[in-house]
Amino acid sequence: MSKFNIRGIVKRCDDYGKLLNRFCGPIFVGFATSLISLIAFTYFTIIFPATTSLSGLFSIFNFFCDLSISLFLTYGIYFNYIKAIITKPGYPHLNETSSSINVLYSLVYNNNDNDIINKESETIIIDNVTWSYCKKCSKSKPPRCHHCSVCDRCILKMDHHCPWIGGCVGFYNYRYFFLFLSYLWVSVCYVLTHSLPLLFGGGGYLYSKRFTEIDRLLVIISSIGSFITFVAVGSFGGFHAYLIGSGQTSIENLYPPKKRPNYSLSSIKDNFEIVLGKGEYWFSGLLPLNYVPSGNGCDFKLNPSQNHFKNENENRNKNEIKGSDDDENSNCKNGDKDSISENDNLISYDTDNINSK
Repeated sequence: MSKFNIRGIVKRCDDYGKLLNRFCGPIFVGFATSLISLIAFTYFTIIFPATTSLSGLFSIFNFFCDLSISLFLTYGIYFNYIKAIITKPGYPHLNETSSSINVLYSLVYNNNDNDIINKESETIIIDNVTWSYCKKCSKSKPPRCHHCSVCDRCILKMDHHCPWIGGCVGFYNYRYFFLFLSYLWVSVCYVLTHSLPLLFGGGGYLYSKRFTEIDRLLVIISSIGSFITFVAVGSFGGFHAYLIGSGQTSIENLYPPKKRPNYSLSSIKDNFEIVLGKGEYWFSGLLPLNYVPSGNGCDFKLNPSQNHFKNENENRNKNEIKGSDDDENSNCKNGDKDSISENDNLISYDTDNINSK
């Protein structure tokens, strides 16, 4: 089997994988919603009443505190999960009539919409922000913006494509996604603290005549599901807590340390406030409330120790613009020495004359 056939097979498998991921999103969302709802139903109808009976309802105050915490956590899960799904992650938009865009297209296009020059290195500064060029959707994109192969479009401050929400996690819905993980993890911990005494203690209370076989089965399934969620979401959520605290995204964390731009602010607290928001109280950013992150998703402050990234981008941009102007002047002066092929529409430049400039 030739190398080209292998590449074709790999590409086709990759395309099928993206297609499967795109159409299976609702299935993942439905499964997650069903599992969460099953655990919540079992907790409020079986586990919570049973643990209340075991404790002897020694305090009305404790009962209402326990119930209030349970209801609050449940609301936090559903609110943040729904918001993470329905909130768009954010997409780069530019004013097509602005002078900056005209300059960009004069650099990218050479009098032919299908002839794109130097896609890999094409950059331009727009509102003091260095934008690059996306080869897949043929549009410019700001820093920290990446093209999602599943959604088939660029995402502002893209973190990853999550099948559990049926879309991408980006600038506008990252807070809801992280809070969903946080509330879910705390909730399954809360469920386990109530269900484990029923399973392994209480003098076999769960196996008394008060409970049916279906009740016992639901408690066992909910406990197993809660434990698996505790481990999986705990690991994943802990990783995202580290990313937020260090000012990174999942994609940026894959970069080699020396090539990774540092967007971390002066403190971990500031990094969390950028994502979760800053309110009157320290816990305001953790509340399940509507929130629009500050900024436009295009301009991010670099750590002062990383300003060389910005300076390098600005210098490279200036050199590209200057080089483009020099090439244009050189082509005009040496137009009679250029050979133009009418069949292939290719322009071969007199490199000796250009280099002499």
